[in-house]
Amino acid sequence: MSPFVLFGPMHIKTLFIIVLIALLLPGLLNKSLNNNAINKFNIGLAALLISNELFKPFYLTVLGDFKWSNTIPLHLCHISSYATGLYLITKNKKFFDFAYFWGLGGGCMALLTPDIEFGFPHIDFISLFFGHGLLFFGIMYILKIYKPIITFHSLLNAWKYAFMIFPFIYIINLAVNIFADPNYQSNLWYLASPPGGASIMDFFPAIFQNPPMHILPSIVIGFLVFLFLYLPMYLINRGKS
Repeated sequence: MSPFVLFGPMHIKTLFIIVLIALLLPGLLNKSLNNNAINKFNIGLAALLISNELFKPFYLTVLGDFKWSNTIPLHLCHISSYATGLYLITKNKKFFDFAYFWGLGGGCMALLTPDIEFGFPHIDFISLFFGHGLLFFGIMYILKIYKPIITFHSLLNAWKYAFMIFPFIYIINLAVNIFADPNYQSNLWYLASPPGGASIMDFFPAIFQNPPMHILPSIVIGFLVFLFLYLPMYLINRGKS
């Protein structure tokens, strides 16, 4: 199996396909489907978003070099997929507040700098790009079809919800890793250690590249990414007023 090459030909092609589908297909669906068909599509997309994350540990352990301890589906992108699916079913704006900022912020980072060792057709490559690509599509679809208003309060909501979950995720990492094989440690939210592959964390000063110090600059960078994602929404909202 060939190693994954960051921004190599296959990586670029995959990103291009994901962006093309996510930007063009929602508009086509909006023009061609009536409200009843849209509602049915919502249910199907929601089911796919949620079930893909829930079943991922099973097929990764069967088809890939993974164990239960490093496939727990509670990464921020997993939770963002659940939130996106729940928004499609309930239209509860709180779910989309979380999905928009964490799904786009963390999901795009995962697509650009994936934490994988091998390229296509390795199961890890397929799983990562399918899951994060589906999440990206889901968010673009919601923005196109429902046009939810994203405010600075939405940003604060996303941050607040994550910090409410944060202690539980940290405890899960600690508890699981007591029993886990050292080669298959739980690293939910990358709280236990920085990503194994290339990432923005590689540019941190040496003191912030080792756990738990790596968490501090990650929080700062995360908030800056949130502000970047909020900026176009601020300009859109300002233009409407």
